[in-house]
Amino acid sequence: MIAEHLNDAYSLDMRLSGIIYLHPISDNRFTHHATKNLDMFRKLTGEGNLKNVILATTMWGKVTIEEGERREQELKSKFWDVLLAYQATYSRYDGSPRSAKDIASKLLSNNTPFYAQLQEEMGRQKLAIKDTAAGKEVMSEILRMREEHQKQLEEMKILMLRTAAEENKVALAALEQHYKEMLKAMEKVHKDEKMMNENKIRSLTERISQLESRRGGGGGGGSSCVIL
Repeated sequence: MIAEHLNDAYSLDMRLSGIIYLHPISDNRFTHHATKNLDMFRKLTGEGNLKNVILATTMWGKVTIEEGERREQELKSKFWDVLLAYQATYSRYDGSPRSAKDIASKLLSNNTPFYAQLQEEMGRQKLAIKDTAAGKEVMSEILRMREEHQKQLEEMKILMLRTAAEENKVALAALEQHYKEMLKAMEKVHKDEKMMNENKIRSLTERISQLESRRGGGGGGGSSCVIL
C-alpha cells in the first residue's frame, strides 16, 4: 500500500517534505520483525534522504520516565544508530496536538522536498516492488519465513506420527490443532509471496501496454526506442 501510494505521488510529481517513523516506547524489546522493518524502511527511504526523517517515540504515558529514558537510550545506541549517523533526527511525541505540530513543523521548515528511493526505483527506473531495494528486503524475509515454516511443519508431521503410534489421543489432538495454526501461517507467507510476484507481472503488463500504445500512436514517420 505504501509503495503504491508513493508511486502514484511520483507520477503526479508530488515530493515528500519528510517522513516521521513512530515507535512505541512501551515496547519492552526490539523484535526480529521490528529490526527487519527498520532495514526495509531505510532502503525504502534511501540513505541520502534519512536527513529528512524524524524518529519519534510514542506511548510515554505507559512507562515511567526512568524506564522510558533507558529504552530511549537503547534505541539510539543499538537500533537507530545507523539512521542517526545518516543525520536522521530524534523526537519524543507526548500525544498532544502541540507535540505533533512541533514535529511536523521541523520537516516543513527545514527540508527540501524529495523523492524517496522507492519512488525513484518504481517511478523513474520502472522497477516492480520486489525488484526495489526495499522489496528485496521484504522478499528475503518472506523466503526465510517460508523455509522456517516448512522445517517446522516437517518436524511436526514426524511428531504427530510418533504420537499416533503411541495412541496418545489427547496429545495428538493438541498437536493437530497446532499443526493447523502452522498451516495458516504458511498460507499467509505464500499469499505474501504471490502478491509480490503478481506486482511484478502487473508492472511488466503495464510496460507492454505502454509499448503498444506508443507503437499505435505514431504520427510522422520518425523512429522511436522504448526500453522495457
